[in-house]
Amino acid sequence: MTTRERFRHYLDNGRPVLLDGATGTELYNRGVFINRCFEAANITDPELVLGLHQDYVAAGAGALLTNSWGANELKLAGHSLEERLEEINLTAARLAREAAGDDVFVGGAVGPLGRRMEPWGTLSAEQAWNAFSRQIACLERGGVDFLFLETFPDPNELEQAIRAAKAAAPQLPVAASLTIDLAGDLVHGGSLEQAIETIDGCGADIVGLNCSVGPQPTLNAIERVKRLTARPLSVKPNAGLPRQVEGRTIYMSTPEYLATFTRNFLQAGVQFVGGCCGTTPAHLRSMAQAYRHFLAMRGDRETSDARVRGRERARSGAGTAVAAQPAEERPRVRRVRFAEKSRWSAKIAAGEKVYALELLPPSGVDIEPLLERTEKVKAAGIDVINIPDGPRASSRMSTILAAVMIEQRVGIETILHYTCRDRNLIGMQSDLLGIHAVGLRNVLVVTGDPPKVGNYPNATGVFDVDAIGLTRVVHELNGGIDVGGRDIGEPTALSIGVGVNPVHRDFDYEMERYRRKVDAGAEWAITQPVFDVADMFRFLEYVEKHGVRIPVIAGIWPLTSLRNAQFMHNEVPGVSIPDQVMDAMAKAGSRDEAMRTGVEIASDLRRTVEADVQGFQISAPFGRIDMALAVAGTQRP
Repeated sequence: MTTRERFRHYLDNGRPVLLDGATGTELYNRGVFINRCFEAANITDPELVLGLHQDYVAAGAGALLTNSWGANELKLAGHSLEERLEEINLTAARLAREAAGDDVFVGGAVGPLGRRMEPWGTLSAEQAWNAFSRQIACLERGGVDFLFLETFPDPNELEQAIRAAKAAAPQLPVAASLTIDLAGDLVHGGSLEQAIETIDGCGADIVGLNCSVGPQPTLNAIERVKRLTARPLSVKPNAGLPRQVEGRTIYMSTPEYLATFTRNFLQAGVQFVGGCCGTTPAHLRSMAQAYRHFLAMRGDRETSDARVRGRERARSGAGTAVAAQPAEERPRVRRVRFAEKSRWSAKIAAGEKVYALELLPPSGVDIEPLLERTEKVKAAGIDVINIPDGPRASSRMSTILAAVMIEQRVGIETILHYTCRDRNLIGMQSDLLGIHAVGLRNVLVVTGDPPKVGNYPNATGVFDVDAIGLTRVVHELNGGIDVGGRDIGEPTALSIGVGVNPVHRDFDYEMERYRRKVDAGAEWAITQPVFDVADMFRFLEYVEKHGVRIPVIAGIWPLTSLRNAQFMHNEVPGVSIPDQVMDAMAKAGSRDEAMRTGVEIASDLRRTVEADVQGFQISAPFGRIDMALAVAGTQRP
C-alpha cells in the first residue's frame, strides 16, 4: 500500500494523525532572517529544511507539511523568485519525503496568496484559482499524500484554493484550515459558521483551524465547527500568543501545556492535531506522548460506523445536510428597486436624459458661495450636483457634510464621490451607513488619486479596497449585509455609480476593470472628461460588443485656456487632449475668446454623442458655472 493509499485509509476510518509543528518560526530560530523568503531555503539551504523535517519525525510526527506555505507566484514575486516556483515546490516535496520515508505522510502546505481577493482587494477569483492551481500541480508531481491549505482568513480565497486543488490534483485529499481571532470569529470579520458552510460545501475532505491563537480558543472554536460539519477535523494552534521579552518574540505555551490540549483535541473528535507558530520539536515530543497515550487508551480502535458513514455522506456532497446544528439561514431582505432609490435613479430607469454639474466643496469653512452656485444650477434645470471627494489628493470640506447642506438648504440631489484612499474598511462602512441614514442616495465609488500627487505627499493612502471592492461592499449593504457578512437589518438604498476612463493608456486593462465594476454591482457610470468623440465611440462600441450595459454618463470639461488644456493633458491623471483641441485653444486670442472656444468644443462633443449616452456630467472649471450651463444648453457665458 502506498503512502497515498494508506493516508486515504486513515482518513476514511477516522484514525488520528499527529501533524508536525511550525515551519516558519522554527526556520527563523535556526537562522533564516525574517526578511528572506523562507520557502527559498528549499533550494538555498536544503540541509536546514531537511534537518527540521527529520527533527519532527524523530519527535513523533505522523505527517510532515512541506516548506511551501508561501511558495505561490504572487508571494515569490515579492522576492523575484516567481520563475523558480516549480523548483521550490518540487524541492519542498522531495525534502519532506526524504525525511518521511515510507512511514510518515507528507502534506503539501499551501497558504494565502498575500493579496486580498475581491471584494476587499483587487485579486479576482480567476487569478486566485490560477495561482493556486500552478502551485498545487507542482506539489502533486512532487509526490505529496494530501494537500493542507492553511492559515486562510478569507473563506472566499480558501474556496478558490479548494476548487483549484480539486481540479489540479483530484486524487489527493484536501484539508482546508481557517484562522480565527480570540473570540472564535474570522480574522477579517465574518461568521465562522458561514465560513465552515462555504468550505464544507465546496468539497474539502478535512475542515480545520490553525494559527493566530493558542490551544484554548482553538478548542472552543472547534466545538462550534463540530456542530456544522461531519467531515474530519484538524487543528494546528499556535504555542499561545507571542510576547515581547527583552526584544525577542517568545511563544509562551510550554510543551506540557500543548500535550494537555492534544489529549483534549483528540477526545473532542479531532482527527488531525499539530502545532503552528511557536511550536518546536520539543513541543511535538510532548504532544506525541499524549497522542500515543490516547491511542493506547482507546485500543487504537476505529471510529464508530455511524461517524464513518457520516463522513462518507459529507464527501458525497451531503456534508451540511447531516450537520447537527446547521448555520442559521440569512434572512431574506428586500432590495430597493433602482428606480425607487432617488430622483436621479428614477430618471435613468425611465430612459430620460440626465444632467449632472460638478462643483468642488470649499477648501475652507465657508460653504455659502457653493450654495449660491448650487441655487443657480438648480434654477437652470440641472438634475444633480456632483461633488468630488478630495480630487487630486487635496483636502477640502467633507463631501458628506457638503452634500447634506446642499440637499437640505437648496433642495437639489447630489452625487457623492466616495474614495477608497482616506479611510479603512471599517470607516468606509460606517460612512456608507451614515450616508443612507441622513438621506443621501447617489454615490460615485472611486479608488482615488494617491497622496503623492496632492498637497500632502507624505500622507498615508489606506486603499483597503479599490473601487471594484467598494462597489461590492455597497452592493452588499444594499442587500442588508455588512462587510463581515453580518445582517444589518434594513438594507441601504444607495444608487451605485462608478468611474471609467475611455482614454486610459491601457484600454484593455481599463475595460477589464470596468467589467468587474459592473459585475460587482455598479448601476451607472460616469466617464472621465473626454475631448475626442472617437475615444468616446470606441468605448461605447466596446460596451455594446461585450454586453457591459449600464447607463453611461459622459464627462465633459469646457476648457478655459490653452494653459488649462496643457495642464489637463500633462498633469491630470487619466485625461488626454487631442492635438486638434490644443490647436483650437492656441488660436483663441483673448481670455473671453478662449472660454467661448472651450464651450464650443465641449458643446459640439455633447451634441455628437447625445443620442448614444444616458446623459452628461459637466464640470465647472474654476467654479465657472456659466460655462458648464452653456455646455448643457441652458445659458450662454
